[in-house]
Amino acid sequence: MLPSSVLTLARRLLVVLALTTVGVSLSPSRAEARVSGEIAYSYQQTWQATVRLLRVDLQCPITDRDEEMGFVLFEYTSQGRRYPGSVEVVRTTDARGEEHVRVTVQVPAMPSYVERMVYDRLTRKLREDFGDVRTRRRPTPPEAPAEPSEPSDPSEQPGEPTPPGDATQPSR
Repeated sequence: MLPSSVLTLARRLLVVLALTTVGVSLSPSRAEARVSGEIAYSYQQTWQATVRLLRVDLQCPITDRDEEMGFVLFEYTSQGRRYPGSVEVVRTTDARGEEHVRVTVQVPAMPSYVERMVYDRLTRKLREDFGDVRTRRRPTPPEAPAEPSEPSDPSEQPGEPTPPGDATQPSR
């Protein structure tokens, strides 16, 4: 049997551990989510649409931006409070050598649906301002060669059956 002082110490440690676990689980946690995706528009189109979306459409104050480095820092406003956010715009190239842009939206203090909303509004703005990339970049199919309208042999008229064993018909 253990001495009572050891049992008392063990009980105190269990209570402290339980309270710490409850305190950590109830404390507000910071969301470190981000929304990221690849966009098939040019870097310049994406950059311009991003700045216009944040400044004009969402009326977010832009605190810093650098087109060459590819970032915009802004303040997202919700219920009278301002939350810092960022949009990162990075040039990428796919396996076929086509230019794409990777866009990452972060508003760490807000739920991830805010970042998703900003990203979705950006892609919609790009489509509205510059057209649908899928229809713009679709290659035109090659033209099919024209079929002759008249048969080359006048004896081969369409719709007339050829008698079996006719020497004018090639064998199949």
